[in-house]
Amino acid sequence: MLCYIASNSTKDLIIEVCKKLQITILSQIDEVDFLQYIKETKVNFKLIKCIIIDLKCLKGTEENQINAIWYFKELYPNIRIIILATGYANQNVLLTSLYEKGIYNIINANEVEKIREALERGLSEEGISKKEAKRFKKVDVVKAKKTNRFKEIITKIKHKHPRKTTKIENKQETPVNTSVYFFTLLIRSITKLVELIGAIIIFGLTSLGLTILFNEPLRNMIFQLLH
Repeated sequence: MLCYIASNSTKDLIIEVCKKLQITILSQIDEVDFLQYIKETKVNFKLIKCIIIDLKCLKGTEENQINAIWYFKELYPNIRIIILATGYANQNVLLTSLYEKGIYNIINANEVEKIREALERGLSEEGISKKEAKRFKKVDVVKAKKTNRFKEIITKIKHKHPRKTTKIENKQETPVNTSVYFFTLLIRSITKLVELIGAIIIFGLTSLGLTILFNEPLRNMIFQLLH
């Protein structure tokens, strides 16, 4: 047994699905202030298992609608609440708020056939699970904004220092000529070797000259050879 709050455009579909599933309708309501209705109605809600609420038929602000639905859930925790929200976006404040409060049987399809299928699913023994209704979970917009801001900062830094980037890229792209490199090393080695040989010859001549200078017999012998 169930109750529903729906407009003329959706109540025919609800009646059709209830007939198919052999569910008795206890009461039907059109546009209403739901919170006031809960407090003043003589309907014994303890007799029903489900209540279908078309959001377009609820009077008042979104906050009032959320509070009224939550108040009903607290009064009758065993009654399944099925929300009809045709045309509402997944991240609509009303729907994300209801999801956070543990109401998962939310239908926001636009096509009649999809609404019918979802309604049958909601009225089944299992109902619509939390996993199936995950699209109504509130997205963390702050985190997304921070990520976008970080990307903007990185982009600005890259544009601010384009020359450095170009130099680095050019440096990486310049090929190293190994032949020239090894030839340069060879020239340097030969130069060092020549310098070493020259130093040895100079040292030898210097030593010989000093020996002749301080060794009188050797000095006389060399003078005699020269004459």
